[in-house]
Amino acid sequence: MAKGSIRKRGNKYQITVDVGVDPTTGERKRHYETLPTHPDAERKLAEVIRQVEAGTYIKETDKTVHEFLTEWLDLTRRQLRPTTEYVYRSYIKLLEPFLPKIKAKDLNKRQAESIISSLADRYKPSTVTVCRRLLSTAFNRGIEWEIIVKNPFKGIRIKQERKEYVVWTPEQVATFLDAVRYSCEHNNGNWSYYVAFCIAIHAGMRKSEILGLRWSNVDLANKQIYVKESIHELYGKGAKHVDDPKSKAGRRTIIIDDTLAAELERHKSRQQKEEVATPLPPNDYIITTSQLKPIHPRNLTAVMYRIITAENLPRLRFHDLRHTHASLLLSAGVSPKVIQERLGHSNIQTTMNIYSHVLPSLQQEAADKIGEMLSLADR
Repeated sequence: MAKGSIRKRGNKYQITVDVGVDPTTGERKRHYETLPTHPDAERKLAEVIRQVEAGTYIKETDKTVHEFLTEWLDLTRRQLRPTTEYVYRSYIKLLEPFLPKIKAKDLNKRQAESIISSLADRYKPSTVTVCRRLLSTAFNRGIEWEIIVKNPFKGIRIKQERKEYVVWTPEQVATFLDAVRYSCEHNNGNWSYYVAFCIAIHAGMRKSEILGLRWSNVDLANKQIYVKESIHELYGKGAKHVDDPKSKAGRRTIIIDDTLAAELERHKSRQQKEEVATPLPPNDYIITTSQLKPIHPRNLTAVMYRIITAENLPRLRFHDLRHTHASLLLSAGVSPKVIQERLGHSNIQTTMNIYSHVLPSLQQEAADKIGEMLSLADR
């Protein structure tokens, strides 16, 4: 039977419980904890003894919540992409002012709710959602490490905002591409930018996937693009990182149309001429600077915004070109399952959630078509 004791220390009470032998050192292990009142100490003593006898006792971490989060990220960073690690560290820094300066093991459900509520007062729901997910993931790992017994963030719900995506009409797409083409033809612009925008709009690829696309992963004869790697900016380090697609579904084959295939063919010819003229060794990337090096992600966005401003087009992000691709396909009656595969979403629910704004018009079109078909059958 486990043994324990209570002793008064100043105005508080310390419990000591024999919790067994350390299998590594062979030394006796003891649980020490200080409580504010004698009844609190009695309850805690009984709880720890019960856990020891049941074999469920865990020596919880003495680190504060912020210290625990930092330790969690330091220990798991090798499992993460460099860009993901950077984002997580940024969120931990954002969270620090909202975290009570108490031990992670002492954080209760009410305090966890208070943290999320305070975040919601200052940040948009998407940011709060990421923070809650990060906190819950870290505490779940702490439970697996057997240094925490509970996850106070489990089950906390966040009211989600309905996000409206900005997309262009076919006419706006044409205006944009015409302006980029004109800049290349008359202002000595880099054709790689034009081709990158064409790929985003015609194939729905992510910026990182477009920048990481190599000629060896393009089959112009069969009009296919094989998405196998991506290039990401290492924020704060002024460098780029080459990685695999973000998910298994992201590693995919995209069938391209004749227009995009022709643009890629012309671009390949231009690059081959540049390779002859430049003393630098050629590389296999499609989207490059004039020195045939990969373009910096932010430069691609900067050129896009400059054209948008000049043409007075609705302002959108580079990623919204991908949304434009999907929205135009949905409006044309293409199956959401096909669009899911082209975009590289892991499941179709993601696709349906993102493009739900297009579905009402498709529902009306479907209703009109079934009505027309049945009315013809009645004649």
